[in-house]
Amino acid sequence: MPQTIMNERRFQFTGDSANEILMDPVFFDDDLISQYKLMPNVVSKKRIGFVENLEKIVRKYSGCGFTPVGNLNVYERTVEVEKMKIDMEMCFDEFQDTVFEETLRRGSRIADLRGTLMYDIWIEKIREALRLDIERIYHFGDASSSDPDYDQMNGWWTVHIPALVAANLIPRKDTGSGSLLTAGNGIAVIRDVVDNAPNELKALPNSMKVINVTGYVYQRYIQDLEDGSNTTYAGDQGFLTLVNGVQVATFRGIPVVPKWRWDTILENDLSVTVPNYVEYTTPMNKIIATDTAQTNLSASELTVWFDEDSETVKTKIRFKLGGTYAHPSLISVGY
Repeated sequence: MPQTIMNERRFQFTGDSANEILMDPVFFDDDLISQYKLMPNVVSKKRIGFVENLEKIVRKYSGCGFTPVGNLNVYERTVEVEKMKIDMEMCFDEFQDTVFEETLRRGSRIADLRGTLMYDIWIEKIREALRLDIERIYHFGDASSSDPDYDQMNGWWTVHIPALVAANLIPRKDTGSGSLLTAGNGIAVIRDVVDNAPNELKALPNSMKVINVTGYVYQRYIQDLEDGSNTTYAGDQGFLTLVNGVQVATFRGIPVVPKWRWDTILENDLSVTVPNYVEYTTPMNKIIATDTAQTNLSASELTVWFDEDSETVKTKIRFKLGGTYAHPSLISVGY
């Protein structure tokens, strides 16, 4: 489930009264890998083969002879990975004359932050940033963008979904992005996207599917459920349940998951006001490719060294990342 992480570190200062570090909250929209089908060990590109369904080949027997009917159609799509990097450095000067100074080394090794509390915090925040950036780039990257925060690769909402909609390969409902949803429309837009889905997606077990929505849609949906005493919404009143003590919203037994970071990214970086986005699919249909063999991309290997000349600790990460989809027939969207 979506979560907000509020980290703190406790330690003993000898010269100051403070004894803890509070770090800015970091909120994640579910575990990174649980949202995708991970395709590891992709060095440059990888071809994915598909075989179309075969049916309507049975014919009435009408005597001797051989009359072939039907054909086994196969096709492929390529997922490519782009080179990514993280380069960072940290200098001990940043902590002098602050409450953090007592965590540093003493003497001539003061500049080497490796093995100190501040180093541990620094590496922890880099891993968190890597996780956040991968999710952001996968969904909203655009290789044609002039923004270095988004030009790494083509993203799900920015490139892949619009292209599929334009080619009439997936259904799309207009959910009124740009305007706040009114009473009843939280249920209505989700219902429209679900009802508009291809039959292949409808036929999947509910346990394999998910309805991802922006925070605006989720809040309106919850409000509609809370107003269930109104007969307009009575048919949907039962879709709030408790799982292990945590409130979980569902629609027709399918989890409705709020993607709060989508709202933040769309509004703050991409100038999309009131993004009423709805995505109905199965996580196994969203492919994320990388050249690493990690099952958790946020655990990617870091290279760390101390540079004597600049008296800084340097960190770098090198990896490759790409994303695509498996089957258009397993996607229905609204925006």
